[in-house]
Amino acid sequence: MKSFVALPSGYVRDTFFTKENIALAESLGRTVFFDGTEKCTADDVVASIGDSEVYITGWGSPKLDARILDAAPSLRLHVHLCGTVVPYDDPEVWRRGVRVVSGNYFFAESVAEGTIGYMLTALRDIPLYSGRLKNEKLWKKTKDMSYSLLGKTVGIVSYGTISRHLVRMLQPFRVRIKVYDIVPLPEADRMKYGLEQASLEEIFSTCDIITVHTPLFDATRHLIGKPLFELIKQDALFVNTSRGEILDQDALEDALETGRFRAVLDVYRKEPPPPEERLYSLPNVIMMPHMAGPTVDLRQYITHELLLEASGFIDRGEPLLREITAAAAEHMSRH
Repeated sequence: MKSFVALPSGYVRDTFFTKENIALAESLGRTVFFDGTEKCTADDVVASIGDSEVYITGWGSPKLDARILDAAPSLRLHVHLCGTVVPYDDPEVWRRGVRVVSGNYFFAESVAEGTIGYMLTALRDIPLYSGRLKNEKLWKKTKDMSYSLLGKTVGIVSYGTISRHLVRMLQPFRVRIKVYDIVPLPEADRMKYGLEQASLEEIFSTCDIITVHTPLFDATRHLIGKPLFELIKQDALFVNTSRGEILDQDALEDALETGRFRAVLDVYRKEPPPPEERLYSLPNVIMMPHMAGPTVDLRQYITHELLLEASGFIDRGEPLLREITAAAAEHMSRH
């Protein structure tokens, strides 16, 4: 297997290509790493990709387009170590028969885990009580409260890969799960997990916890706005780990200012959020800097698994386990 890695040297590449993964890549065949410390450009790829059979990318790598494809006549597989491939694959990739795999499955599982972490953190008000004790040495007060995830009604907006992991992980909490999606839910999942398909209006008006997992493209931009936020019931929890522009952030801020419900936000319309955003001053919001997943320790594992999958496909003709087809890419976020 001959591979070209379009990631600059430095911390990010080192978290994917640890010493162990570099040794693995070298044992599987010839691996050429981009030798710069700044962002790898399309010119850099064209100059170096040569007869590589595998193009390996991560965040910020050049998009695989016709120009790079023309420079790489032996290319058979694009391995994207991160999630969505839409910013990294031109439709020409699939038209020319180059196959695509990504870390999307692993990213999704980690985001699902992070989502449950956010739910528990908010329900138990961990930042508040931990901060009080550690920074102010204040013990709990008689009327201080925390809440449980056990037995709650959870509403999930969109049933993609993350949501499939999430419903599995939620099972020990004995929750009731309502799901909104534009297509019917898989019957096997409905039966196994007791899923109820519901409208957005039902989810926002009846669920104790609402969590959003919708990919961002033109049709889903501002899917969630003022009419839905006005339906959220008292003391509910709203969680967004998808993309910031899935919702109307101004409408969310207006609704949160009423104090009727709480939110955990991992994504924003602009990242990082500008200092003038109202979110910073709202006491009923927990803000995280787009860290729901994957955790940094998983990057080594993801790279290990995708390198083995690439070698199996290139050298032994084995089927791809984590392939992203052109049809599947149409349902992934645009960034």
